[in-house]
Amino acid sequence: MKHVFLVLGTAVMVLASLASSTVHADMIQWTASTSAAAANGGATVLSNSFPGVSGSNVLINLPSNYTTSGTNAGSVTLTTLSAGYIGNPGSIDDEFGGPSSHYQLNLALRDQASGASGNLTFNGYFSGDLNLSPAGNTLTNNFVGPTTQTLQLGSNLYTVTIGPVVLPQVAMGAPGWSTDGSISASVSVQPATSATPEPSSLLLACLAVPPLGLARWLRRRKQVAHNA
Repeated sequence: MKHVFLVLGTAVMVLASLASSTVHADMIQWTASTSAAAANGGATVLSNSFPGVSGSNVLINLPSNYTTSGTNAGSVTLTTLSAGYIGNPGSIDDEFGGPSSHYQLNLALRDQASGASGNLTFNGYFSGDLNLSPAGNTLTNNFVGPTTQTLQLGSNLYTVTIGPVVLPQVAMGAPGWSTDGSISASVSVQPATSATPEPSSLLLACLAVPPLGLARWLRRRKQVAHNA
């Protein structure tokens, strides 16, 4: 019987070692690329007064096309934000929130191990005022639809949550009359759950069968000896 416990103890130690090795080796690498588009199809979100009315027309630029890479959890810049104007900067006081204030952000993910790729889309719009008076700056960002989305690539499950958002702020003087902002997203990844048994579970089952059979044989042999 001591031999049985010795074999079982060895099996447990081997499994623990394998599990530890698996955790350390489980580094999931990915790459991400981004693009942004305003409602008008360009890369500029416009205020309600745009275009062509008297005074100034405020716009927010959405430069994008960023590419980055990460391992397991990471952060991605979806777009930067910079404010501009057309007209007299001394009278900037335009409100966002109309159809021209909407935008779309696209995130393309690629799982390095499998080579599989997929796309996620987030939508939003700006509302409120952006002007030269700090007290009058009421610009806000609003997301439309889910802010967290998942995507399975190969054997890995990616979870993307949009945010944080840093809005541009007006600064007195021109040029460069506003500070830059950004919209980012967090990316986390883990192995997707599957009905297929883990390799360590299969190994445990294989290692457990011989000792159990040996223990049963030893009990039967002892019973036969006792009866004799």
